[in-house]
Amino acid sequence: MSLADSTGLSPRGAARGSSLGRLMDERDSFVGTTVAGRYLLEQLIPGGADNTNVLAARDTRGAVPVVVRLVTVDSLIGPGRAATAAEAIDGFQQHLLSVAGVQHPVLVAPLDWGEVSIAGVTYLFVVTERITGTSVRELLDRGRRLTASQALVIGIDVCRALHHLHQLGITHGDVRPANVFVGADSRARLAGIGIKRAAPTIAEMTTEQGRYAAPELATDTTPTAAADVYALALTMVEMLSGEVPFAADSAAVTLAQRAGKLLPVSADIGPVAVPMEKAARPDAADRASALEFGQALAQLATKLPRPEPIESLTTESFRDTITRQLDAVPPPQPTSSPAEVVTPPPTTADVAVTAPRSERRRYRMLWSIAAVVALTVSGVLAWQNLSATSYQVPDLVGMPEGEARNAVSQFGWNVLIRAQRSDDVELGDVIATTPVAGTSLREGNDIILVVSEGATLAVLPDVVGLTRDDAVATLQAAGLSVIESLRDDDSVPVGNVVGWIVTEQPNLVAGSQVLRGTEVAIVVSGGPVLRAVPNLIGLSEADADAQLVVVQLNAQRNDDVFSAEIPVGLIATQEPEPGSQLARDGIVAFALSKGPETVELPNVIGLALAEAQKRLNEVGIYVGTTSGRTTSKVRNVLQTGQPVKSGDVVLKGSVVDLVFP
Repeated sequence: MSLADSTGLSPRGAARGSSLGRLMDERDSFVGTTVAGRYLLEQLIPGGADNTNVLAARDTRGAVPVVVRLVTVDSLIGPGRAATAAEAIDGFQQHLLSVAGVQHPVLVAPLDWGEVSIAGVTYLFVVTERITGTSVRELLDRGRRLTASQALVIGIDVCRALHHLHQLGITHGDVRPANVFVGADSRARLAGIGIKRAAPTIAEMTTEQGRYAAPELATDTTPTAAADVYALALTMVEMLSGEVPFAADSAAVTLAQRAGKLLPVSADIGPVAVPMEKAARPDAADRASALEFGQALAQLATKLPRPEPIESLTTESFRDTITRQLDAVPPPQPTSSPAEVVTPPPTTADVAVTAPRSERRRYRMLWSIAAVVALTVSGVLAWQNLSATSYQVPDLVGMPEGEARNAVSQFGWNVLIRAQRSDDVELGDVIATTPVAGTSLREGNDIILVVSEGATLAVLPDVVGLTRDDAVATLQAAGLSVIESLRDDDSVPVGNVVGWIVTEQPNLVAGSQVLRGTEVAIVVSGGPVLRAVPNLIGLSEADADAQLVVVQLNAQRNDDVFSAEIPVGLIATQEPEPGSQLARDGIVAFALSKGPETVELPNVIGLALAEAQKRLNEVGIYVGTTSGRTTSKVRNVLQTGQPVKSGDVVLKGSVVDLVFP
């Protein structure tokens, strides 16, 4: 394993340098300690998490180089973690036992683990093999960047390892550059299995944990298979660009910035951007699995140039490189006697001074040498310019950027890259060149490759208020996919769009740019929300008005009516009837009761049956029973067995009995 030289940090590494230096000072006490009676700690390895000490060590029982990771027991106790030290130790050991039997060519599995006390502090330790190679973290901190082909090979290897773990139901939980190592064959090894434990809350997640964490871990910090794939995508972005998207100074801010955000891609990343974008979707359900991610990367292998070996950091230290002395190059000497150069003697305002003859000869010699040097340099430059070889620019349109670079590398041109979006040329392929194919171009001149950074972006249109068909047509014309749902709405006409949202980035507004094919969900109005008409019969007018206001219906009072059943002043009738459906602001008409209607009993005494019945019916009174000889004349009128006489007030619609002699 190559141990990073602390003086060789990149600008990003320098930002970590001050805190790293303090940690290294605090951890220097580990060096020289023997763990478990056999592992001699030799040197601190930078790049461990904030609560983990990583040291190069040697197994004294076989002089085998190993790596020992130390975690304090106290860091595993607290809210959401173990309640006691005993529980923390037991949980740690159970976790290590669950991964102890894992074997895979890419994985660096634990060899040994246990508990140890150093300087009065209890630690849990994990021992793994010491990998021959360099961590990606060290490469990045030295300012190294990988090509798309190199990152592709590493990504495929790590996908293989993660797929194996996920099939076993195990989550790695700590995929990041410090745990990815590259050997002399440029193949990857993944360390850190069995080490990472979830933080109880986002507030307790370290900045380093948050740097490669998926956005869903903001609510549940338990690592998942989808989070492993997301972390690998971010690691690959950092390999290629040196930056981690959305990274901030705290885990909480980092995850907040990632919520609902797609992975930013550009032509600089090349064709690997497409599978990386799917692997880092903000919604875990939309991400590729480790197997799918690896298969997508493998399909790109034929489109990329063969990867160059990744140069090891052990060939020359950073300090040696920047302090190496360069040999001085003597100036060119004249090859023939120079012609004498005559220069006017210096003068003052009032006295002329003549230099001695020997001094004049020396000055003439120096001027002659200078003139010859100038002529020589000018001649060399002119000869180089005239003798520079010219080559015809080949047709590079449609080639992947890597292949195009290789195709012109032999011509000695300065290759400049300009990114441009294109709907016709695949991501990472050349759209055009300047100068164009067939043009003669000298060595040392610039050639510009215009490289596709993917399809042109779609601009989100505002479709609120449009009809459903017009909205769908507008969105599809912009290259967007559409899903729709129906919702009743009182203010938007039926069939028109109530609202819309980008499902993966809900915070986007009209005018924002998104990738073509992005899904937009529209909500179509189903028309006004229908209200059930309440039962107003028997209520006062005030109570009826209050009930109608609640359901957003309007009241209309009609003329009062007689009612034998409803008391005076209460609602006796309504229209429409209770339970009917009305739209908002619909009208419910009602009438108040005037009480029962009465009439005066007409005089029917002495009338024949037919005549008496006619006179009673005219005022709304009906004949019930008759007694006696009905061929005679009416002698008495009874109601409920009691005699009533002409002029008495009775209920309209009531029944009377007629008595005959």
